[in-house]
Amino acid sequence: MNNKTGLINLKKRRKAMKRKYFKSLMVIGLIALTCVAMAYSGRKTVRNPVSSERKGIVALAGNLSQEKVLLGKEGRVSLSLTMTADDVIDFAGGDESPVDLVIVLDRSGSMKGLKIDDAKDAIHRLLSTLSAGDRIALVSYSNRVTRHSNFMKVTPANRVYLRSMIDTISAGGGTNLGGGLKESIDLFLGSKTDGRMGKVILISDGLANHGVTNPETLGRMASVAVKEEFGISTLGVGRDFNEVLMTAIADRGAGRYYYLEDPGAFAAVFQKEFQRTRAVAASAVEIRIPLKNGMSLIDAAGYPFEIRNGNACLNPGNILSGEKRKLFFTFRVPTDREREFSIEGITVSYRYKGLNYAAALNEPFRIACVKDRKEVFASIDKNEWEEKVIRDSYNRLRQGVAALITHGKKEEALESIKQYADEQSAINSVVGSARVSENLDKDVKEMKKAVQDTFHGVPSEVAQKQKERAKALQYKGYLGRREGSVSN
Repeated sequence: MNNKTGLINLKKRRKAMKRKYFKSLMVIGLIALTCVAMAYSGRKTVRNPVSSERKGIVALAGNLSQEKVLLGKEGRVSLSLTMTADDVIDFAGGDESPVDLVIVLDRSGSMKGLKIDDAKDAIHRLLSTLSAGDRIALVSYSNRVTRHSNFMKVTPANRVYLRSMIDTISAGGGTNLGGGLKESIDLFLGSKTDGRMGKVILISDGLANHGVTNPETLGRMASVAVKEEFGISTLGVGRDFNEVLMTAIADRGAGRYYYLEDPGAFAAVFQKEFQRTRAVAASAVEIRIPLKNGMSLIDAAGYPFEIRNGNACLNPGNILSGEKRKLFFTFRVPTDREREFSIEGITVSYRYKGLNYAAALNEPFRIACVKDRKEVFASIDKNEWEEKVIRDSYNRLRQGVAALITHGKKEEALESIKQYADEQSAINSVVGSARVSENLDKDVKEMKKAVQDTFHGVPSEVAQKQKERAKALQYKGYLGRREGSVSN
């Protein structure tokens, strides 16, 4: 045998050895995965959610998606908190509270035409549904702010006056959104509500470019609504407003954010906000979560939160009569050594009919840091983890990708989608959730395709697609984390 033939045979033997080596690795991997899966599927314990003792009209329940984290890893763990209000308002019997509304209308130049016409028409239609016990005030803004009326009861005579005020509004100038927001807050601070529930509905179709424009500053300005027991909801119209700013105001102002692609939807949103305000049961809601032993809260269902005296504190908005709301919180626990942690003392305080109440979970949640991966997988609650992925993780991805699209970061958006898919696929290979599999096979692939398409075309076309798709994706993520939507 010559040297050339010997070299060929040597290469063949090496390839055969490599194939055998990788085959062995695959077998070992499958055996390990099978063992983990058997450990997971063989669990006999089923955890019951931790619940609260009944005090007041709001009940609490909580559950962990998993009870163990892996030594030396990230240490993320998810906890759900469900707030359920009693059905305390008899709408058929007419015992709902009257409402105070402030409409804050953007009359900047970009609203000219169909937008301003549809908004004014929607206010006219809203007026026709309000009763004499309700009150309404009207504010508009461009470069300057105009208070067209103080709070007025919607009597027949006042309805005629308010309609005439609406008809005088015309579009032109810049966008002093902060001035409009401040004026609406001042209306509530300077008025006796007499037991009425209150709501500001703030409309904008453009970027704030006069007065206060910083989202964090405007969010802090809106936060006074929680203490004063009214809400601030925001409506972004078209594709040129700042969705981050509008979301921040709504989140800090105990309200809701809406994205309106079609200004014809004004009337439906006004009516929805009016009905929701009438149905408020618990106001001034605050969730307080003690953080101990190096634990940290890294996400609170998308809501802003503050750390005060070792507690994570947030205001998730009012709770409606008969409403059930489930929020997911993500914590990080230290994984430098094997030990146990507990999350305990979670409380929700609120006001009902002018009195203060608080509900607290009556048992701690136990979390262990362990070195055995099989134990970690075996501690996963399938149903809870599945809902957390669909309701929270996927919609959080939507919001993150939306922000990256806005800033033109295509590759980073695609990479974040890939990381999400890899992480959930690895866990789901053990947990075996059909819903998560569908999410990965359908929703995630569609999102990836949408990102790629957004950046395809001439620069002007790409710029418009960035605005439209970022806003739509961000809004779907916002709704999904609060209402459970996962459809694209």
